[in-house]
Amino acid sequence: MTSALVPDVPQYARVRRPLPYGRSRNDQATPAEGQISLRDLLRIVLRYRTMILLIVGVTTLAVVVQQMLSPTLYRSTTNVQVELIDQVGTNQADVNSRNAERVANAVRLHRSASAAEQVIKDLNLLHNPDFLKELGNPQLTGKPLLQAGINKLTSMIAIDSEAGSDLIEIAVVARSPELAADIANEIPPAVRALRGAKSNERRGELLASLEQEQQARGRTAQASAQLVADFRTRNHMLAGAGTDEDLNQINRIAVQSAAATAARDGAAARSAGIARASLMQSTATATSAALNALEQRRGDLVAEASKLSTSLGPNHPDVKRVNSQLAAVDQSIAQERSTVQAAAQADADAKGAQMAQIARSEADGDSAQASRLEGIVAGLSSMAYKNTTNRVELDKLLRQAELDDDAYKSISARIEQVRAQMQMEGVSSSVVSPAVPDYDPIAPTPLKLGLTAFVGSGILALMIAYLRDFLDDRLRTTAQIRRQFGLPTLGMLPLLGRNLSVDPKESPVITEPQSLFAEVARSTYTEVRGLQRRAGVQVVLVTSPLPGDGKSTVSLTLAAAGIALGERTVVLDLDLRKRGALQQLQNETAAPDLVDIVCGRAELDSLAIPQKGNPYDTPEASMTGESVANQIVLLSAKEPVAEPAVLLSSNRLRTLLSQLRERFDLVIINAPATLAVRDARAMCNFADQTVMVARWGVTTGDQMRAALESLDDSVGGVIFDQVDYAEHARRRYGDSVQYYADSATYYSTPVPAHEAWAARVRRFFRGHSWRPSEV
Repeated sequence: MTSALVPDVPQYARVRRPLPYGRSRNDQATPAEGQISLRDLLRIVLRYRTMILLIVGVTTLAVVVQQMLSPTLYRSTTNVQVELIDQVGTNQADVNSRNAERVANAVRLHRSASAAEQVIKDLNLLHNPDFLKELGNPQLTGKPLLQAGINKLTSMIAIDSEAGSDLIEIAVVARSPELAADIANEIPPAVRALRGAKSNERRGELLASLEQEQQARGRTAQASAQLVADFRTRNHMLAGAGTDEDLNQINRIAVQSAAATAARDGAAARSAGIARASLMQSTATATSAALNALEQRRGDLVAEASKLSTSLGPNHPDVKRVNSQLAAVDQSIAQERSTVQAAAQADADAKGAQMAQIARSEADGDSAQASRLEGIVAGLSSMAYKNTTNRVELDKLLRQAELDDDAYKSISARIEQVRAQMQMEGVSSSVVSPAVPDYDPIAPTPLKLGLTAFVGSGILALMIAYLRDFLDDRLRTTAQIRRQFGLPTLGMLPLLGRNLSVDPKESPVITEPQSLFAEVARSTYTEVRGLQRRAGVQVVLVTSPLPGDGKSTVSLTLAAAGIALGERTVVLDLDLRKRGALQQLQNETAAPDLVDIVCGRAELDSLAIPQKGNPYDTPEASMTGESVANQIVLLSAKEPVAEPAVLLSSNRLRTLLSQLRERFDLVIINAPATLAVRDARAMCNFADQTVMVARWGVTTGDQMRAALESLDDSVGGVIFDQVDYAEHARRRYGDSVQYYADSATYYSTPVPAHEAWAARVRRFFRGHSWRPSEV
């Protein structure tokens, strides 16, 4: 940031190149810019010190006053042991979960309103002066007084127990130590009596109702079971009928039927094979004893014929005789062989027929069995289909019977549980350490609680301050502009008590050249001129995120600073959609307005063009020390323009801008608010640089970000308007404005003083914004 209080420097002495959006000139100089240091936290504390001191002071004072006004209280404590006893009187301390539940129940019972009522009745506390003092001596009687006593007594009693322990600590806090001890010692007997009377009575009533319900449920379960039996009998449905058991039985018999059919087919095939095999038997090897004797005789004759023919010759009578015998034997052999083969064939045929008959008998038996099994399967299938149809009604009856039976069993189990609780189990408690009056008061403790309130409220106040600062995204510092948007801050114009748009001739830049506002305005003007990348005429577009941020004031201030420095400046107002401050000023002058010049009804030469030159360059000014204040040149419309977009796109307006470049050193274009209309985006093409105006403490970071995004990368810097220098310094942002008061001797006008703490408190409670700023 360039200091708002730096002395004037010659124009163009510091030429800056605008950084792209998101970059900072101090990125290398401050690598830890995004981190919050201890100094930043301290500045937040100093920034909200009034709020912090107010919270801490009020809270601590309230606690101390409350303690000082509180009565003296005493505390008495009694310890009670919870004993867990079963049917035979044995200790059940090993059942940890059950013990913990019973101890918790005992704690709740000791803390109950019924126990408090019993204590009030036993000790007759409603007629005890000490207890009536605890109640504030109310003018009540009857039940309202009893209820008030119960509420008060329960608030006086604190009951606690440690995990895993069967001890209960009963603490009573009262204004009288004797009353506290009496109440603490009376609570265990009152609870014991209350529990004994109520428990058995309640369980007896419960047992009677359960037994009555059990009888009704038993009758209902019996009726449901009878309905199931009747339905099974009527439809011939045994257990398992209509379920997968029917299918399994059918499948088993079907398998047997298939096996019988296969056996039948096998026996038939075997019979046919035996018949064919009997036809295929050979009788060639059939023999008998006679056939064997003939074959042996033939062998002898063949041997004898061979021997005689060798020795006697073939024609010998003996040889012929032997041959004649051999022929006779061969004939006998043939006849015998035929007889033997016929007998063998007959025997084989008889055996084949016998085996085939046996096979046919087996096939007939298997066929009969298969037929019977198929009939059984058909009958079972028919019955299964019928059972399947009846199964729907049977399942309904079974479900109802099962529900009735479960209900009966549940009631029976509940009855047994209640009986066991009445007969076997119980919980009793006994006082192991009775309370005694303790005359050492426990309250009030103003020092202790005051210190606690001081520390706690201080921590709370710091958290509120940090949260408030974190949530506030309103723009106030150059560090915010640099860190969030990567743009330089060209100036921070102080807050004035009057409106510059009313009479620009009365601008402090001209009338009070040594004032703080004039110094900052000239410095801002120098920074704006420093944005120019080349020497020559500069056209600057001035806009803001929203209307009312002060762009018209900034435009007039820059023009006044330029004239004070000897520059020829003109304010071209292109915010023509509605009547604004610049249009009102235009109406107060006799100069032609913008529309007349653009439309050709007036000439630009009719404007009073100021003379260029530093006043001190003239000898007269050097001698007198005076400067000639030229009039601010304003070019605006006297009435709102119906179609400003048409005017902005006209060639005549571009020609006018060219003419203004020839006649002036700096042309300041007052554009509409960026987020209101799109005119500012189109006007960026008219200007060399664009300056965004942010109203100090009003414009938010989101508004500025949205405006910069709509203008792309054309914005060269930001100017803060209406900066409350006193408030800014009080907030201790660590910039140059924080030390402006130390330079008060340089200014001719009074420097704004720090706001008094009382005024800040009033402003805070009037609704000072809860949105935090950034460090």
